[in-house]
Amino acid sequence: VEHAVGRDWRIPDGGFWQVHPGAPATLTSAVLESAAVAPSDVCLDLYCGVGLFAGSLAPLVSHGRVIGVERASSAAAAARSNLADLDNVTIHTGRVDRWLMKARPLADVVVLDPPRKGAGRAVVNGIVATGARRVVHVACDPSSLARDISLLSEHGYELEALRAFDLFPMTAHVECVALLVKAG
Repeated sequence: VEHAVGRDWRIPDGGFWQVHPGAPATLTSAVLESAAVAPSDVCLDLYCGVGLFAGSLAPLVSHGRVIGVERASSAAAAARSNLADLDNVTIHTGRVDRWLMKARPLADVVVLDPPRKGAGRAVVNGIVATGARRVVHVACDPSSLARDISLLSEHGYELEALRAFDLFPMTAHVECVALLVKAG
């Protein structure tokens, strides 16, 4: 059990949690600032893990909802448990690309925190189909982030802000939060 952003988070054995103790709060703050949600927004939290970003978005969309998608069944189950008190959060288990293709959701804001390899074309196409006005991309690999930004830019999304965080001191690794907005 970890404590961050005012909540306790149950992490399954072998599940992902940021190593740096300040990372969850730092990244959540950057994500929320970039997301700039309105109370009635529908938000997607793709690759939601145990629900950190979904749990932080939910109180801000009091008349909207948050939909999380996570491939790892143990992490998705933990997210459901961690966020059980939030009526406007739904967590789905499955591959993000397949879920987007099947569900075809509409969204105002999409937050994604994919694995090191990035989201890729199929997920980006699914994000574009949501019609989201803002995409907040959290990435631990600048190269895969650049590829995903390029794919989103092919569909009219423009990089508005990019922040890098040294959450792995004395290593070459950085964590990035990119904000992309739909042009026009």
